[in-house]
Amino acid sequence: MITYKQLSLADIFSDCQNKFDNNKYEFLSILDETINLDEIVPTSFVCHFHAATGRPHKHLLYPMLKALLLLLIFSIPTTSLLIVFLKYSQELRDFCGFDVVPDASKFTRFKQDFLLDLQSMFDHMVELTEPICQKIDSQKASMLLFDTSGIEAWVTENNPKYANRIIKQLKAFKKAKGLDDSYDPYKAAYGSMPSHAAANPAIQQMYVNGHFCYAYKFGIITNGLGIVRDISFYNKDFLASHPEIVIEKKPILLMKIKALQMQKH
Repeated sequence: MITYKQLSLADIFSDCQNKFDNNKYEFLSILDETINLDEIVPTSFVCHFHAATGRPHKHLLYPMLKALLLLLIFSIPTTSLLIVFLKYSQELRDFCGFDVVPDASKFTRFKQDFLLDLQSMFDHMVELTEPICQKIDSQKASMLLFDTSGIEAWVTENNPKYANRIIKQLKAFKKAKGLDDSYDPYKAAYGSMPSHAAANPAIQQMYVNGHFCYAYKFGIITNGLGIVRDISFYNKDFLASHPEIVIEKKPILLMKIKALQMQKH
């Protein structure tokens, strides 16, 4: 059996891994010397950020980007926790260039206001890294691999109580009808639950990381080296431009549920 392991920066650069594990401050210094934001950030992003808005930006562009970079590198799960780390770590504040740490609303506003600019920055990074990938291994760099996944959303349907209530009802239904073990209340619960969250149709029911949940579905393309080339969310605009993609629930379970519901009545 072939085992798979997610590629990471630390796996590729052993010295970088040693610094990451044992000397976070030196790791940040190497990171600061290596990453040239002047090269990575498109000019259009800089111009948009510094465009006249009627009031000056209290927090500059590069510090905000570096803070979000830290969130990803150190796998910090929430912006709130990132802010706590920034407040208590002079090294992190120095790396980002913050005199005053922004509050959560500033990070939220930044991501909302400059969403398309952030997208253009990642698109630009694909162009910058392609020659590097070709130099490492041109054959693998020319491969394209596609997969889908999802990001779980904060919706009622993802609350365990929501599914447990439906499962409890179906267990009672099984007992009342004297059904045998071929009827699985858990599978039936999946089939009877709505295909998308009530709060947002874009949040679809799907199977992610070994369990069913409601998530934002996306497609990801990497090359043979495991380097991401594109990520596209299956939102309304994307599906409208790709009518060949159909997202729907598994029909077999739905048919079983409907048949059982008819028996009940």
